[in-house]
Amino acid sequence: MALDFYDPCPCGSGRKLKFCCRDIVPDMERVLKFQENNQPRMALNAVDEVAKKHPENSWVRATRGGLYFDQGNVEEAHREFAALVAVNPEHGFALALLALIRLSEVGYGDACEDIERAFRKCVVTRPDLVCNLALGIAAWMRLEGELLASRQHLVLALQLAPTAEQQQQIFMRLVEFDGTHEIPCLFRSGYTLVEEGDEEVLAVAGCGCWSEAARRYEAMADESPGSWGLRYNEGLCRAWSGQGLAAVEVLKRAADLVEDTDAAQDCQALAQLLELGHREDGIQLVSRRFGIESASKWLTDLDQHERFVRVDGPDEQQEGEPVGLFHLVDRSIVADSDDPLTLETVPCVSGRLLVNAALEETGASIQLVGRSGEEIAAAEAALREVGSDLVQSEGEGDAEEVVELIPRDFQSLYVTWHFTPKTPVGVKRQLHRDHVEQFVTTTWPNTALAALGGRTPREVAGDPEMIAALGGAVRVLETHCEQNQLSIDVAAVRQALQLPESATIVVESDDQLATMSLLQLLRTVPADLDDELLAALLNRVLLVRHSRLLFDVLHEFIGRDEFGQGEDFHRAVVALAELSQQRHDREAALEWLARGRDAVAGLENEFERSLQYEMQELMLRIETPDDPKLRDLMGRLWNVYGNKIPQLREQLQMMAETYAIVPPWDDEGGNVSASGLWTPGETTTATDGEGEEKKLWIPGQD
Repeated sequence: MALDFYDPCPCGSGRKLKFCCRDIVPDMERVLKFQENNQPRMALNAVDEVAKKHPENSWVRATRGGLYFDQGNVEEAHREFAALVAVNPEHGFALALLALIRLSEVGYGDACEDIERAFRKCVVTRPDLVCNLALGIAAWMRLEGELLASRQHLVLALQLAPTAEQQQQIFMRLVEFDGTHEIPCLFRSGYTLVEEGDEEVLAVAGCGCWSEAARRYEAMADESPGSWGLRYNEGLCRAWSGQGLAAVEVLKRAADLVEDTDAAQDCQALAQLLELGHREDGIQLVSRRFGIESASKWLTDLDQHERFVRVDGPDEQQEGEPVGLFHLVDRSIVADSDDPLTLETVPCVSGRLLVNAALEETGASIQLVGRSGEEIAAAEAALREVGSDLVQSEGEGDAEEVVELIPRDFQSLYVTWHFTPKTPVGVKRQLHRDHVEQFVTTTWPNTALAALGGRTPREVAGDPEMIAALGGAVRVLETHCEQNQLSIDVAAVRQALQLPESATIVVESDDQLATMSLLQLLRTVPADLDDELLAALLNRVLLVRHSRLLFDVLHEFIGRDEFGQGEDFHRAVVALAELSQQRHDREAALEWLARGRDAVAGLENEFERSLQYEMQELMLRIETPDDPKLRDLMGRLWNVYGNKIPQLREQLQMMAETYAIVPPWDDEGGNVSASGLWTPGETTTATDGEGEEKKLWIPGQD
């Protein structure tokens, strides 16, 4: 590639190439040619030759450092860039790569000064370098659990992406982040600095130097101790720079200063959630591994023990997978014919057991998983009652491997039950619903919370001095339930704890909506928005996937004349049915499906859409095999749709066998009559017209 002599010189001097390093252009063009031809070794050899003649040239040093970096020789790259920055502290390329290397070597905290120096220098002149550096930091922050910082660096990278293709790639990473339920929903939301402070600190924050911005906001807040906005901005900047624990106390101070009750609760919610992520007093789920002489003997002995119950594994055993899975239960198994299961009678799992057969390199072993402390100790004692040849794995001693950390405030929510294979899904869902309701209405309100100074929510209810902290705790409760895809009645919880109703936020423009946090979106009233703003709100909510807000927005959406028909209407109905199912509200889910099915008449894809609604209804009803409408539905699917889609009959037959249902097509007297049922039109397959099976739309999917 021929270099343009009137471009800025690659050495970083700021002068034109013609008036700076033109003497080495032929040699460097040769290096660039090797790079373009994907010959890195030849390129490095060529640049080494140039370096012998021009050892201090910044262009040569930067090129050689970049080649080392691309080849994975981080040590040499670091040495080259450090030497270059020592003589040319404004060299953007060297600063950016050196910051990235320092991040990988020592982490963000120790590399922060190098990183922010690179941001300040390159954000205008080389935004592509800042973009790549921000992406690296986002990945590092996510691994470290600094989720607010990870998301904010993704946003920074998106703003600075040099090409449309890279913008799309980063946007999809952001969509993936915002759609990950394992990440608390409050961390999957953007936050905006309030308009306090001077333009200079805003500029510092705007280029990603959030650690420096936090120090400046702190100094300003110390000079204006009554300003909640300066403290709030300091707290956000600390969180964005990976100082989540430091942000906790700052945000709590902001909550104490702000007069707006809702804003105070928002500050408390963020502070408590950040603190929860950094607490080390969670309940550990641990694993202990023991060597055994014979896996087959242990399988036989465990099967004969009443407290160890075998769990069905995959039909096809893969090499290296456990040959037996067992639950250690706390009570006798209730037979399928006994009284319905309740929270008091369903067996709870106090330990999980994996039996591994011997392999060429390892002997047979047993892995025991349970909560640390008394639970895992009792599980091991029960295991030793079965057999005495347990040997702690060599080299591990009494060490335990931590598998998962359960937040102490929510430990009662985490429970595993054992069900017999024939237990209907509907029974499991009802138990799950009862358990969540019991936790939210009884267990959690009587749990001492660190955020409330060791007091319980019921103890502080009605105390005006605790409104912000208690309101924040309720929002953390909802966030944790959302994280585990559990829907709760937040309004009822707040009312029971005597919390005031939240003030609604009036949305007047797309720009306002785009800058609102999830906490603020939850205080909007979808019914008050015009069609354009409602559609914009739906797009926001589809990204973050907050089930309660999404349900409210979709419910309003399909009630509007503008949206009450067509493909979007049917997508919304399916989503509402699925959200109702997530709430364990089976009847509401069935009502939504019936409404959608009634609306397909006359549509071009009437046959296909009707079949989809009927199949979704089937998946709901089959969870309760004694549902009085189940066999009629299966018969209708067999007769009306099965004639045109033979594969459907195979699927229906398999479902009947799996759930032990006597199929209506086997009844004496022949097939179920289709008399009086809707007769499908000419369409004969449930395809999209191009031979591809269409999939139902769910929130966040194309």
